[in-house]
Amino acid sequence: MKSRPVLRTTIKDARMFHLQAGSLILWAQVHPSHLTINTAIWALALVLQCALVFRVFLKGIARGFPGFASLIVFYPVRATLLFALSGHVESSFYNSLYDALSWTEIPLQIFVAIELALCLIRNMGGWKGRRGLLLLMVPCAACGLTSITLRALPARMPTDRWLILASFVMLALFAAIIKGSRSPNLSRISAGFAVFSVLQLLVLAGRTRAFLIRDAGGYIAWSYVPAGGYLAVVIFWLIALQREPGRIPVKKMRSRDEALSTGPSGRYTFTKIFFR
Repeated sequence: MKSRPVLRTTIKDARMFHLQAGSLILWAQVHPSHLTINTAIWALALVLQCALVFRVFLKGIARGFPGFASLIVFYPVRATLLFALSGHVESSFYNSLYDALSWTEIPLQIFVAIELALCLIRNMGGWKGRRGLLLLMVPCAACGLTSITLRALPARMPTDRWLILASFVMLALFAAIIKGSRSPNLSRISAGFAVFSVLQLLVLAGRTRAFLIRDAGGYIAWSYVPAGGYLAVVIFWLIALQREPGRIPVKKMRSRDEALSTGPSGRYTFTKIFFR
């Protein structure tokens, strides 16, 4: 009977230790014995993220995707600030700062989603016919899947509704981009977010199971997974993102007869999109 209050406290505290890119150091506050390992992982994450920022600006990708560039700059800045202040300020101030930075991340993510959608529309030749309808289906599908997911979760389980919605938005966007994009970098950026979104949903499933079986240690341990997954995505972007020509060819919609006669040879294959 005495383990229940401890479990509730631990699960409540776990909300603060939801790890996004660069906030690995928070785990060390729960398990100080892991400080050296976590500091090394944090340092590696910071180096990789800074390398990605350098590459995005060096290759001119920031000009085409300013929202994406802003987001990947924000992550290492946030991580460095939180690391520098950890243990040197009052916990109430630190927690308030962490919450404020988490709220700052939301408009940046919205900016990125809108940016990817507008870039896709430009690639497809503008808001014509089924193209506009295709993008309107993205938020509708995301909201519907989010609603279904929230209904399936335990009522008393701490849940980040925005994270679930953002994950489904990025997955739906990726499906639309794969169908209509002519920009390799657009496909690669969207693919990175899609992979991370799948990982976040898997983590949600793992945390739900830990919550139901009252495994506080397992619940917190799942916080390692998003951080490791984001590092894998950063490495993918470092390898895959390249300088693009100034003008991306607009995808022309073929007639049904033309499509049947020529076949799907005009489409990008998976290999061409991600590794050409």
